[in-house]
Amino acid sequence: MVPRKEREIEFRRRTIVDAAREVFSEKGYDGTTIDNVAERSEFAKATLYKFFRTKEELYMSVVEDVFREINDIAEKAMLEDLPVREKFALFIELLITHFSDHADFFRLLMREIGRVNMAGWKGSPHALIHEKLNEILARELERGIKTKQIRKVDTLRAGQIFNHMVYAYHMNNLFFEHDEQMKKEAVGFLVSVFFDGIGIKGRAK
Repeated sequence: MVPRKEREIEFRRRTIVDAAREVFSEKGYDGTTIDNVAERSEFAKATLYKFFRTKEELYMSVVEDVFREINDIAEKAMLEDLPVREKFALFIELLITHFSDHADFFRLLMREIGRVNMAGWKGSPHALIHEKLNEILARELERGIKTKQIRKVDTLRAGQIFNHMVYAYHMNNLFFEHDEQMKKEAVGFLVSVFFDGIGIKGRAK
C-alpha cells in the first residue's frame, strides 16, 4: 500500500497538472500564468513551485500526461479479443473520441509544438513516452505476423508509420466535429491505407 504522504503528494501534483491543462486550453500558453493555475487548483503559488520551477516545466508535464493517456488508449485497444486489424481500428476510434473531448488542448499543442521541440524532444521523457506507443503497436503487429494475419514487416517501423499517420490525421482535423459517420469513415480509411495499401494487386507497373 502506498504511504499516505506519497498519496497526498501525488494528489497535489495531479490536481495542479489537471488545473494547468484546463487553463492552458482556455488561455493558451502565453496567456497562462502560474497565478492562474494556482487559483484554478486552489493551491498557493508556493505549492506549485515545489513541483514545477517554471511555467514551461508545468506545460511539459501536461504534455507528458497527454501522451501517457494516448498510450493507455492503445494498451486498452490491444488487450481486446479481436483480430489485429480490428484492434487498430478500435484504437483509432477511441483516439478520435479522445481528441474531440480535449480538442482545445490539442489545438494548443499543435500551435506550441515548436516549444516542445526546443525543450529537447529527442531523448526527453516526452520522446520516450511517444516511443512507447510505437512499441505497443509494434508488439501487436508481431503477434499479427505470428498468427499469419499480416505479412512479415519491420514491426517497429510499421508502428511508427501508423502512429504518425493517425496523429497527422488528427492534427489536420482538430477544427472539425466528428459525428459517428465521419468517425466510421476515418477509421475505415486509415485502417485500409495501412493494412491494404493504395496499390492495386496484380496491376503491372
